[in-house]
Amino acid sequence: MIKDLTVKGEGFEIFSVSSLNRHVENILVNEPTLRNIWVKGEISNFTHYNRRHMYFSLKDKDSEINCVMFYGSNKDMDFFPSEGQEVICRGDVGFYHPKGKYQFVVQEMVPDGVGKLYLAYEKLKKKLDNEGLFSTDHKKPIPFLPNRVGVVTSLDAAALRDIMNVLHRRFPNVNILISPTSVQGKGSPENIAKAIESIDKQNIDVMIVGRGGGSMEDLWSFNEEVVARAIFEANTPVISAVGHETDVLISDFVADKRAPTPSAAAELAVPKKLELTNKIGREKNRLISSLSNVIIEKRNLLQTITKSIVFTYPNRFLEEREQMLDESISRLQKNVEVVLEHMEGQLILQRERLKALGPASTMERGYSVVMDSKGIVVNSVEGLKKGHNLELRMKDGSVSTEIIEVKKWKKKN
Repeated sequence: MIKDLTVKGEGFEIFSVSSLNRHVENILVNEPTLRNIWVKGEISNFTHYNRRHMYFSLKDKDSEINCVMFYGSNKDMDFFPSEGQEVICRGDVGFYHPKGKYQFVVQEMVPDGVGKLYLAYEKLKKKLDNEGLFSTDHKKPIPFLPNRVGVVTSLDAAALRDIMNVLHRRFPNVNILISPTSVQGKGSPENIAKAIESIDKQNIDVMIVGRGGGSMEDLWSFNEEVVARAIFEANTPVISAVGHETDVLISDFVADKRAPTPSAAAELAVPKKLELTNKIGREKNRLISSLSNVIIEKRNLLQTITKSIVFTYPNRFLEEREQMLDESISRLQKNVEVVLEHMEGQLILQRERLKALGPASTMERGYSVVMDSKGIVVNSVEGLKKGHNLELRMKDGSVSTEIIEVKKWKKKN
């Protein structure tokens, strides 16, 4: 048995079949130009194996390629492929290792006629998404209770009758303003855009833009860029309601809210008046009940207060307060007297201390006070000269004297 390996010889390599297949597989799988591509062709040799995986070939007049579409990709298809049908497929080029065959792994398939529209749809969708037209940052909230609802659709459309019926049934008082337009055919995208721009200036609260169901070609006007930009630039919140629930168009991505059908858009636009009336009634009863409980509570509190001593015997209340005031005054007077007595004792003590330190006490002990002719006490020989008159004050009188000699003592070290 040949082993799965590569043998290096002199100037050449010998691949095993498996290693060669892996090498080719790596080249195909890692080539970015072969990933997520679209291929157009005619279905041939179609097999739906056990109603799960689909095996077939795509061919043109010159060649063909084997294809597989696994169950995870084909289970939600809205059509069933048939032999000889022209289709457009999106997928990746792959490699089936056991058989050494390259194949196209299909992830999405659309009929050729629809496929061209779908490619245009995907191209515009990607462009507008990159510009931010689908961003939630630009989405305006739908008002809870609008007064004026604008409707952009055809006057002959069943969708208009559905919208009107639902609006009148849910909230008969709502004002409805219609901006008629063609919704399919040549020139309809421009007409829809003009109708949106016109009604946006009419002071409405919310706008419904849409139509009933149809084929992709019938609905295509709502996949046009001019309509998408008109919705995006509208100042009024827009509800998009085009076709049926399974139809998702560019207008749905740009609008502030998507409704699966025109009737559902009308339900999103206004609430049910009867439900609001009932809710208001319930809230009113709840408020009345709450107020009644508060009134009863406050009345009981008032009755309790009126039975208190303040209201029953008002004089007694004042007398008690006067008695408490008298007691407070008495305590205050006693405290003041104690403080004054203490301060008086401190004053006498300080007076005695000052007296003991005063000149009179000094003279009682045998000392005298020397004063100059101006009555200033002299305690130093500085400035005294022979012939100056001095006064000596003693405890029982004074003596006038004249300086005969001034002697200054040297300070001892």
